Amino acid sequence: MMNSKIAALYKKFLKGELSPKENAIFLDLLTSCDKDELPDVEEVVALDNRDCELNKTTSEDIFFTITGTALTPRLIPISKRRWSVISAAACLLLIGLAGLFEFKFKGQKEINQVSAIVHFSNPTKFVKQLVLPDGTHVSLRQGAHIELLSDFDTDSLRRIKLSGEAFFEVAKNAKQPFVIASSGDFDVRVLGTAFNLNCSEGSSSLVLNHGKVRVSRDGQYSFVTPGQKVAYDMRQRQFDVAKADTSTASNWKSDLLSFDQVPLMQIVADLNNLYPDSHLELIDSFRTESYTGYLPASDLEKSLKMLNTAFNQTIIHKK
Repeated sequence: MMNSKIAALYKKFLKGELSPKENAIFLDLLTSCDKDELPDVEEVVALDNRDCELNKTTSEDIFFTITGTALTPRLIPISKRRWSVISAAACLLLIGLAGLFEFKFKGQKEINQVSAIVHFSNPTKFVKQLVLPDGTHVSLRQGAHIELLSDFDTDSLRRIKLSGEAFFEVAKNAKQPFVIASSGDFDVRVLGTAFNLNCSEGSSSLVLNHGKVRVSRDGQYSFVTPGQKVAYDMRQRQFDVAKADTSTASNWKSDLLSFDQVPLMQIVADLNNLYPDSHLELIDSFRTESYTGYLPASDLEKSLKMLNTAFNQTIIHKK
């Protein structure tokens, strides 16, 4: 039987009259209601009889919100054809829910094919700086790894996967939300903002510096504002949001790193990995030496100065 609350919100959604709060309630109802409560095509069509084209970006955005996966190329013709907005949206809804598991499987297969193209990782002890294709700046902590799950030039969503810890300064693009999916305990969705995200299974957390972020898991969601930290409580099955010190959360970007008898050859190799244009070279007489002390996490010039000072001569040259 048709859920009257969904129907009322659905009609307002199609007319573009949903408030942000109603929109959140509507999407939550779609992902949590029983299949029998969903309106069928005839019931939805009966709500309105206007003809117009359903925007491709809107189609993909709704589908991703419902299923958590991108709309596959095989389904794109739905948004390109001249349907009544009600029919197209109704079909999209039914496809998104009735075929959820099938499309999740197929979508993931295609995403994996894309993710094989672009990966970023930081095997060094230092902080690695990245600029993604959309202009988003990322600081990757030691051991962190990023996969691009979508084509930033053509897809309606900028989707990535993160393992480990990173600081993001997301380039603003209101028409192409930035989504961190299948990472840690929850998904993250932003338009343009800066935040620190630690993705570890069972202990993920996000601290927001500025902008606004929406996190979600299994149909639940929460909004985070600047100066707040969010984590997911596995026992209570809910999001915990609290005040946080944004500087402390991302201090690792500029902290001094401790080194204990680390071979100079390894340190120079790591610096060349992070700053390939510098072409650093260790002089031959120090190739078997090790270093004990501190170096900055993300400052090449200071690192070179501290190393040269420690050995009382210039031991590393730029070619």
